[in-house]
Amino acid sequence: MVNLDTNTALAFIAEGSPVRYQLREYVQGKQMVITQTAFDEFTRIVQRSGGVLEQSRTSRFLQILTITPDNPSARALSLRPTRRLEENDIIILGTGDQLGIVTMTADVNAVRSALAQGVDFNVYIHPPFSLTGN
Repeated sequence: MVNLDTNTALAFIAEGSPVRYQLREYVQGKQMVITQTAFDEFTRIVQRSGGVLEQSRTSRFLQILTITPDNPSARALSLRPTRRLEENDIIILGTGDQLGIVTMTADVNAVRSALAQGVDFNVYIHPPFSLTGN
């Protein structure tokens, strides 16, 4: 299994995303899960900013995801939110930690902020890519 954060889910469905192929290669053969928090953020962003092609791709993408309840680990819950490590980051990264799986993210600042507080999450960091509105 692999846990997808909001930015990763967006990179999977963004029109023209050069990162999509790198991400697909990494998740090949793995079950993809997304926390309820990441799912809510993702769908809100797609509804607000996604174009027709991106929304169509989202429908297909959601069929292969498993939504998992938010359940951050105790060490994640020990983190204090900062400007670079928001509460939702703690929930998403912490749930992957609780499940003992890698979390895919483009949010290197959140990962570094957690590390500065003594929590080293198991992550796969990739370049960010935003929705194009197409």
